[in-house]
Amino acid sequence: MENILSFLGQLISSLIPPSLLSWQTFFWLGVFIFFFVNLGFNLAIRQFFLSLLSIDEIFKQLRKTLTPPKPDSWQTLLWISIFSWAMSLLPAREWMQGFIATCAWFFLIPGIHWFMHEEKFKVFDLTLNIKKGLTIGGLYLAPWITGALICTLLFSGLPEEERTRIALLSWPPISAVIAALPKFIGIGPKYKTPNPEARQDLVILLLSNLLLSCWFQLFFLTQSWLVDYPSLITEDLSKSAFVIKFVNNPTESRGVTILDQAEVVLKEQLDGRSWSQVERWLLELEPQMQQLEDVVMTRISPVKENSLWGLQGQVLPRTEYQMQMMAVWQGPSADGTGYYLMKSCQITRVPDTRRSIARTVASTQIARVTCDAVTDPTAGQPGDGGGMLSEGVKE
Repeated sequence: MENILSFLGQLISSLIPPSLLSWQTFFWLGVFIFFFVNLGFNLAIRQFFLSLLSIDEIFKQLRKTLTPPKPDSWQTLLWISIFSWAMSLLPAREWMQGFIATCAWFFLIPGIHWFMHEEKFKVFDLTLNIKKGLTIGGLYLAPWITGALICTLLFSGLPEEERTRIALLSWPPISAVIAALPKFIGIGPKYKTPNPEARQDLVILLLSNLLLSCWFQLFFLTQSWLVDYPSLITEDLSKSAFVIKFVNNPTESRGVTILDQAEVVLKEQLDGRSWSQVERWLLELEPQMQQLEDVVMTRISPVKENSLWGLQGQVLPRTEYQMQMMAVWQGPSADGTGYYLMKSCQITRVPDTRRSIARTVASTQIARVTCDAVTDPTAGQPGDGGGMLSEGVKE
């Protein structure tokens, strides 16, 4: 016994770490980590089995809810739809897959519409009135949900850029027809004529949904206008009865882009050229501006709006030389008179320092072009498009 106690004492003393950097330290650290990892693992396993039990209970409740209580029920239509979609994955031909998937939609849509009429839907020991929950302010929303599903089915094959627009335009009238159908079905079922009070409600229902379609169409129309004519967003639309700007940040007119590019082209054509060539260019300002406009339009992004912009120029009299370039908007505007933007450029002559004075009798004069920023839009049209040259350009 004494030998055993002595052995245990020596073993314990040998396991006491003499320093931090010893094998005993790493041994006890390993024991400590193993203990807590094992404890955490056991707790995790226990929690896992508890979660399995709760998941199993959830699946039992879902299975009870989705099991058809009778053959003619919305659960039956839902399961047939799921089965059809599963079967659509088996055929190798695409048209067969599409046909079976479409049949699945034919079961899914009435199944969901039927489900939305449930008044005593039981799930997890709760009884829910789905129909009452979908009624807001006396308006039953189920027909519009069903209409959205029908539009998704009908227009899913269209190109992506057209799908959303056509589906939204068709959704209100299709939903109105679905909402109106019960008024024409009597007990039997058989056709019945709605009473006068119901007819008035049907007319209001149809017209209000057609108005909603018109608003959708107006939205898509204005969006297409802004794509083709981006400068329209710079117009003052504060007096409009149907267009509201939600963003107050100022938007740059396309005329600014045209004038900035015109400045680049003008410098390419005149900057650094001899003064006599520049004066000859200014004497033929009207055809030169037309050529400059053609070059500018090829350098900016092509949109339909480009054809509604014109580029004009004039040289102010008794200046050497101040040239004004104007981007004139000839399209629709808020006040009907149009507008124009202006950029002023100073064309001055300076000595040509690139040439040696020894090689020339007199220093050669060349042109330098500097331009100011584009001015704010001015309502109306410019009074003169280049007729003020006789006094401004000297031969």
